[in-house]
Amino acid sequence: MAKLQDEQNPPVPISQAWTAFLASPNRPDSGEETLYQYECQFSAFVEWMKEKHAEALALRNVTKEIAEDYAASLNGGRLSPNTYNKHLNLLTLVFRVVKHRARLISNPWEDIQRKRIATHSRRELTIDELKKVCQAATGELQTLLGLGVYSGLRLGDCATLRWGEVDLPRCMIRRIPNKTARRNPKPVIVPIHPVLREMLAATPADKRGDWVLPETAALYNRRSDLVTDMVQRHFITCGIKPHKPGTGKDGKRAVVEVGFHSLRHTFVSLCRASNAPLAVVEAIVGHSNPAMTRHCTHVGELAAGQAVAALPSVIGNGKPVANDESDGNAILLKARHIAERITAKNWKTKRTELLALLT
Repeated sequence: MAKLQDEQNPPVPISQAWTAFLASPNRPDSGEETLYQYECQFSAFVEWMKEKHAEALALRNVTKEIAEDYAASLNGGRLSPNTYNKHLNLLTLVFRVVKHRARLISNPWEDIQRKRIATHSRRELTIDELKKVCQAATGELQTLLGLGVYSGLRLGDCATLRWGEVDLPRCMIRRIPNKTARRNPKPVIVPIHPVLREMLAATPADKRGDWVLPETAALYNRRSDLVTDMVQRHFITCGIKPHKPGTGKDGKRAVVEVGFHSLRHTFVSLCRASNAPLAVVEAIVGHSNPAMTRHCTHVGELAAGQAVAALPSVIGNGKPVANDESDGNAILLKARHIAERITAKNWKTKRTELLALLT
């Protein structure tokens, strides 16, 4: 009877499980980048099965013991606890999605203990380090770093920023962060710093296509890690070691301490050091709760030099924009934009924004 059932409804082979997962209407609506990472993780499992358990051809042949053996092979120091957990979670997801089609009785990955995650936050950069990395950069890399320093946006949001999200006359960036776009498509409004405005305005209006940084966007959309590696190489060239001291040697996993995300931490810290209201900083960086923002406010180096007042000199060719009539008009436009959106529910937050703007 079982043989006849197999002939009429063949079990899903391990080699075709990923295709079955993609075709299933029950899988989550993941983005292209996430699916690429998922596929890499599942492909690693498929190759391991070919090498260690070639006799197990169907997905339902993966027993709890085989799953435990594979999990053990991942825990040889090569993967961080976070990556290890994500790998097992992906396998759990694939098996759950194709469960009925593959005729699985149970999911062998569900009961495997996940690793405890010890978070390692990126440290912020000092003013001297900011000057080094920004002044040594050229072309799109300098603008990419400028966006990170002056907007606090994450790497993906800076790399794929569109001109349609940049309002130079009103001095603001309106962007739905990639990280929250699916579950909470709410945009963040980032005021454009005078130095950043000068950098962006350097591109003539008739030369502005879709992307602010077309070459960087193309690279990021192809493989985001290529942009990450490009930034890390630049940091190393500037004498800034990206990894935490004592890691990455003698078989220890390298823990990243400095990267593009450090610019986001630096931005938050400098804003708070210059007494910017917490509510305003939260609104700009898009943190959903104050605890996250406070986590980023550990300022060292004497409140990071002169805080935001010193930032215009970070970019070598950036010149502070004089506080002339055009600046006054820009401020009035911002104030009007905030005032037009005041409601009975948000008036306290909007009042804080207006006071911060006028100050």
